[in-house]
Parts: sequence; structure tokens; C-alpha cells
Amino acid sequence: MRNQSYIKFIVESINLAIEQVDSILLYGENINVGSCISGLARGLKVNQSSMILNVGNCELTHIGLGMGIMADGGHCVLFVKQLDFLLLGLDQMVNTFNYFRAFSNINKVGSFTIITLVCDHGFQGPQSSLNVASDISSLCNINTFCLNGRVDISNIIHNQIVRPGFRLICASQRLLGGDLIDPPAQMLCSDNSIYKYHSGNDITVICFNFSLLHGINLVKYLGTLSYVSDLFHINYIPKVDLTHILESCSRTQKLVLIDDSKSVVKFSDMILSTLQASSNFASISLLRDISTDKDYGVGKDEFTPDFEKVRYFIENLN
Repeated sequence: MRNQSYIKFIVESINLAIEQVDSILLYGENINVGSCISGLARGLKVNQSSMILNVGNCELTHIGLGMGIMADGGHCVLFVKQLDFLLLGLDQMVNTFNYFRAFSNINKVGSFTIITLVCDHGFQGPQSSLNVASDISSLCNINTFCLNGRVDISNIIHNQIVRPGFRLICASQRLLGGDLIDPPAQMLCSDNSIYKYHSGNDITVICFNFSLLHGINLVKYLGTLSYVSDLFHINYIPKVDLTHILESCSRTQKLVLIDDSKSVVKFSDMILSTLQASSNFASISLLRDISTDKDYGVGKDEFTPDFEKVRYFIENLN
């Protein structure tokens, strides 16, 4: 029997999170027609006082509408087919939201959430391959969440989708049609910044973006070599509390970072430098190479971390 799919669980989680909201607007281009945003919005349900609205191709206006509804105390969720399109609305995401932050109490406004796909499965071309959620988070100084598995999908959507203020939730197009990743969480932070999925005293493994499955596979591989790992996933929270991570690195003295984003300056770089300022440990990063001109054409978009590099890294320390 096939496991539940990633995309269906996201939609079910959204429906469950908004069913008790008195009134909410769900909107986006082709949200309820055609592919329903590549399936991201297929099966959405709202009550009689809420609305699902199909809108035209104008992200700057869509995001301005969301900011206005939020400022007026309402709730809305904008669904976007790919992260690339948000570049068209950055003025609203940065400057308009900064205005509200400067002159309003964000904890007392309504909610505006953008849920977008990230095109990370290849063969899409230069206008459908932006995989830099951390850069958007940095530009806007907003919490940005990447959905990986059952636990984080359920918790992030439940806790964040109608939370006061503005945030971005990203889903992986590569994971859309696949089975739901379902590792049990051993610890999670109340702000949904950090999830811990495995415990061990030999190595600390931290995953970013949509790399949790790689982290799970790395922990299994290291287990065959008799190394037991701490495994974490970190979302793009600008003021993330690293207490749990720092304790782990201080204990294991070895850190592996896995980041499948295309950002040139990565959030994982900032995390590493912050940790190194407080503790001494050895580290290795499994990252994408910086894109060259030919990488922006139509082609593979596959990130395959080299686990053998981790083995050599550990053996050379022992």
C-alpha cells in the first residue's frame, strides 16, 4: 500500500488549520482551475464566510492585497506557483511590510502567509529554477519555512498559517509526487525553527532547505560505520536560537551541514560562523557548487551530497 503523498498531506494540513478561522481568503493564479497550482491548491476547502479566489497574473498586486488585508485585521493566504514569481512582488514584501512594522504592532494585526513551490526538480529553464528561499528571508527579514516531512508540515502549517504578521512557507516541487517523509521528531522548537530527528554522540548533522531526506540517508550511512548522529533541520528564522545545536556540536565535536539551496551566501554559512564563535569543533559542508552560466539553461537540477567525503572527514579526525 502506497504511503500518503507529500502534496496531499500539505493540503490536508492547510484545511485542518483554517477550518476554525471565521473568515479567510485563499487566492492565487489558477488556484481552483487547471492544475490548481501544480496540485498545491487542489482540494482546498473553506467555510461559507471565506473565499477561494482565482486572480490574474500580477504578483505585485497580489502581495499588496495581502498586506492590506493583514493591516485591516483579516486573514489571507496567497498561493504562488514558483518562488521565481515572488521577485515581481519584492517591493511590497520588503518596503510595504517594513512600513507596517515601523508604525504598527505586528502582534495585533491580521495574518498574511505566502505558500509557494520551489522549482528544484530540473529541466525547467532559467525562469523556473530559483531555489534561494534564504535570500528572500534575508531581504525581507521574515521567517521562512521549508516543508520537508510529516512532522514539520503539520506543525508549521498549524502554528504559522494564520499567525499575526507575514511569513513565507515553501514546498519542494521535487517532493510533490513522492511519498511523505515521516521521521518522528525527538524535539522541536516552539517557533518551528529547529527540529531534531535523531540522537547520537558521535556527529552532529544539520539540514537546510529541502535536504532532510539527504540527512536521514547520511545518518543511516554513518550508522553502518558505527557512528551515531544527532540530526537537525533548521528553517530560515533570522533570529534563530541555536542553544540546542551548540550543545550538540560541543558534545560531538564534529559537524556536517547539508544545504541544497542555490544561494551564493547561504544561511548555513551564517549558522556555521555563529556556532564557531562559541565552540571549537571540526566541520564539513555538503553544498551545491555556485552556478555557472550553463547551469541556468534547461537541464538537471540534482543535488547529490557525497557521503564518502564525510567518511574521510571523520576518519582523518580519529
